[in-house]
Amino acid sequence: MNSFKYKKNHLFCEGVKVEEICKNFSTPFYLYSSKTLINNYKLLHKMLNGINFLIAYSVKANSNLSVLKTFAKCGAGADVVSIGELKKALKAGISNNKIVYSGVGKSIDEIAFALKNKIEQFNVESIEELETIAKIAEQINKSANIALRVNPDISAGRHPKISTGKKTDKFGIPISEAKKVYELAKKFKSLKIVGIDIHIGSQIRHLTPFKKAFKKVLSFCMELDKLGFNIKNIDLGGGIGINYDTDEQDQKFLIEYTNLIKSTFKKTNKKIIIEPGRFLVANAGILVASVLYKKTIDSKNFLIIDAGMNDLMRPALYDARHIIRPLKKKVKNKTVKKFEVVGTVCETADIVVKNANIYKSVQQGDYYFIDKVGAYGHVMASSYNSKSIAGEIMVNKNDYSVIKKRIDPEDILKFEKIAPWLKKN
Repeated sequence: MNSFKYKKNHLFCEGVKVEEICKNFSTPFYLYSSKTLINNYKLLHKMLNGINFLIAYSVKANSNLSVLKTFAKCGAGADVVSIGELKKALKAGISNNKIVYSGVGKSIDEIAFALKNKIEQFNVESIEELETIAKIAEQINKSANIALRVNPDISAGRHPKISTGKKTDKFGIPISEAKKVYELAKKFKSLKIVGIDIHIGSQIRHLTPFKKAFKKVLSFCMELDKLGFNIKNIDLGGGIGINYDTDEQDQKFLIEYTNLIKSTFKKTNKKIIIEPGRFLVANAGILVASVLYKKTIDSKNFLIIDAGMNDLMRPALYDARHIIRPLKKKVKNKTVKKFEVVGTVCETADIVVKNANIYKSVQQGDYYFIDKVGAYGHVMASSYNSKSIAGEIMVNKNDYSVIKKRIDPEDILKFEKIAPWLKKN
């Protein structure tokens, strides 16, 4: 499924030699394979056959319009968490009735915009949000489809910063309190109860937490049906993890995950919504960088590249590990040694890859790439230290195109101005 392959020791993305792109565009830049995006979607879609389902791509993983358009053409829906993501999804051609709106802090303007665009459902996370949606819907004479995001109090066993399903997390309504919130929702004429939603975390690579969560939500859904709520949609959220240490997707786990969904919910005759993000886009993207300098301090080797935590936040944010490789494999002088690969940001946390195997003969100007950064890569980039924000390029077969231009300091300065009183002598 991965379309980044070495051919005669040179890295290719589909039919394009990546070094040729480097001749035309300054590093660092993100590079995506449209073929990999499509293959990932088709694989997941195929494995869910046999039930009524919707794949609502989690836009926060990678919100580039070309990525969204690629999935729109595949028939995907979208899980959005802001008005910006919603506008992007609609512009990319994703059907409004395939869009679910998540997030704990939906503003009045965001709610109104989503109502006017008749999205599939709001995943409601609190009583106050429920009441606000009902009020706005009544004011603009709209009906709001709502699902309650219930918190099942299940630990996904991953990094605490990507945990969302424990009772101490900020997300959702405790499942023990959800019934009374559904009863409250029934009192509002402007609300239509259509579903139930959970999302227990991200980068989950074992079935146990999914089994526990699915069992809880199914039991609660059956209870709601007995009370006459007639739940139509069961939104299971996302969380499918990937292996960052191998080239290919973990199909064995995907088979187990999709079989669990089908065996658990097949008899319910309800639409099952899943919100994959990382699984669909992570291995479809790389970050290409150039070597600036190397140095050794107390026997520790540092390789300084022109991509750092401002371009790829994940390693600094939650100790995520990525693999770094050369664009061109060496035929001679192939001996490697351990390097701490770091960026240029003035922070000790700016470590891109720890204990990386790098050629001893590495030189200034050599090209390297960080693998599997298609998810939570560019979307988390910043201009910290007033640095440029890397551009994005997409490959389709033998062709490629810039899908987001590099944002340079000159571009950033356009959004800033000196206060008038500071201009006085």
